Amino acid sequence: MNRFRTLALFATAAVLAPLPVLAQSVADMGLPSGAEAGDKGTADAEAKRKALNEAQAQSARAQVQDNEDRLRAREAAVATEAARQQREQATYNEAVRQHDTVVRDYEAARAKWESANPACKRNDPVKCPR
Repeated sequence: MNRFRTLALFATAAVLAPLPVLAQSVADMGLPSGAEAGDKGTADAEAKRKALNEAQAQSARAQVQDNEDRLRAREAAVATEAARQQREQATYNEAVRQHDTVVRDYEAARAKWESANPACKRNDPVKCPR
């Protein structure tokens, strides 16, 4: 019987021990407990909620502004890169045009020389001027 009473007391102590800790954690969160649940607690909670909402809204506005700034920077970088590629393509096209002109001039000169020197086309080393 004495053992049963000790066990009952121990169980009661184990159940009741966390209550002060729970009450302290409610106070730490800023939530109104039973005694503070009046108008003051509601007003404080409402003010805290509004302040947190405003802080979150300000953070969201800052994030949106940062996103817009990054988008504008990306668009500027893309436009700059596109302009650079167009300049390089134009330079390349001009180089190809000049090369094609040189090749056509060479082929024309070669054809004229071959028609003027038919011995070279026949592989006649005596009559072909070098």
